[in-house]
Amino acid sequence: MAQASFRDPSGCTWGQADVIYRAGWDDPSGSVVARKALAVLLQQMQGEGLWIPAKALEPSRFPPFLEGACPLPRQAWEHPRVFFPSYAHEWSPAMFQRVAATTLLVNERLLAAGWELKDATPSNLLFDGPHPIFVDHLSPSPRQPGQMGWSAYGQFIRTFLIPLCLHRLNGLPLTWIHLARRDGVSPEDASRQLGLVDRLRPSVFGLVTLPAKLSQRQGRAPSRGLKLWKDGDESMGQIITARLLQGLHKRLKRWAPPIADATLWSRYDQAGESYTPEALQAKEGFIQQALETCRPKAVLDLGCNTGRYSKLAARAGARVVAVDGDPACIDHLWQQAIEERLDILPLVMDLGRPSPALGWENGEEASFLERTAGRFDLVFALALIHHLLVRERVPLTRILAHLARQTTRWAIIEWVAPEDPQFERLAGPHRHLYETLSIAGFEAALGPLFKQHRAFPVPGVARTLYLLEKL
Repeated sequence: MAQASFRDPSGCTWGQADVIYRAGWDDPSGSVVARKALAVLLQQMQGEGLWIPAKALEPSRFPPFLEGACPLPRQAWEHPRVFFPSYAHEWSPAMFQRVAATTLLVNERLLAAGWELKDATPSNLLFDGPHPIFVDHLSPSPRQPGQMGWSAYGQFIRTFLIPLCLHRLNGLPLTWIHLARRDGVSPEDASRQLGLVDRLRPSVFGLVTLPAKLSQRQGRAPSRGLKLWKDGDESMGQIITARLLQGLHKRLKRWAPPIADATLWSRYDQAGESYTPEALQAKEGFIQQALETCRPKAVLDLGCNTGRYSKLAARAGARVVAVDGDPACIDHLWQQAIEERLDILPLVMDLGRPSPALGWENGEEASFLERTAGRFDLVFALALIHHLLVRERVPLTRILAHLARQTTRWAIIEWVAPEDPQFERLAGPHRHLYETLSIAGFEAALGPLFKQHRAFPVPGVARTLYLLEKL
């Protein structure tokens, strides 16, 4: 059934197999000339990878999908599904900043054709591999002649700039902001989270402090809308709006997240931290051979760290979704995926608390487990299980059952013994709780779930790699 949009009552979205359908009930906006200009522009942006490839459909095709007395849509499109949809609370700071910049870029391109984005929200874009791509075909709206400004200016401030400001000044994780605030952060709320010195910074005063004060004075008076240049002179309206967008670009650059510092976990798999150089080389060799055996089409790398093995899988031809709880690791991997043109989507997530379903009736954003179901024919769990055992206190049998559900066929799992220095560091004073853990017990727990194809003790470390096939 078609599902009405939660944020745009004039449209609906639904999917079948690998296709997404979008339809709108409003009259096609703009003149015939304007609509043709928009169609040409969208084709150009599709070719550049800014807009998801789509084709217009005849609305008369849709009655079988419409609910009850729902009227026939006036506009309709279909486009392919993005391989793995993700949400703002799963993006690293650098990924989120790129989505903001892409939103401004798309809006500038539309402005030159007499159109604009009627909304500015991170949910208008998805990542196709490491690249953000615009997917909302109902967002372009014709501008009024002589319109000065952008109708979604305030929303862009709330959903992009203020979260980046709070992240930069307060160190507030963007993940927290977007999990708690679907519609962004208002200047009033942001002002309460900043100290006096920060509120008086010139870059903060115009973004947060002054708008918060004006909002208090004006109360909740209805907006009068954007002003129009006299006589509806669109050329002047476009010039003024273009300067406004240039200002947003400068603000976005000002609040761009800093380059992530190295952390304990971003150095975790480097030689000398957890492996000798020989052990690291041997581990890579095992993973490479396993990839040649499995030839996976889609790989889920759980606890990917900086993505050393995600990159091996991508170079072997797989589409990769890589997950780690350290934003510095994900920033690093995302930049490398862009530079090396690798089909990797890195996401920030605490695997002990994977992303839940969110929104009205939990229907606006699917849970991580719902999105991964039946999607991946190979799952990596490299140096992961001991983290879940110690930090999350999840029983071993439940961890392995979870990994079996995450893959349709293959798994590569690394067993880290309790005597491993990293295991001991994690366990700390609670090491005695894990004295009964053994590799024999681990292999016995694997038995009902997986067939062992190969076990490889990594030389020089208390770790063993397993290539497993789901039973």
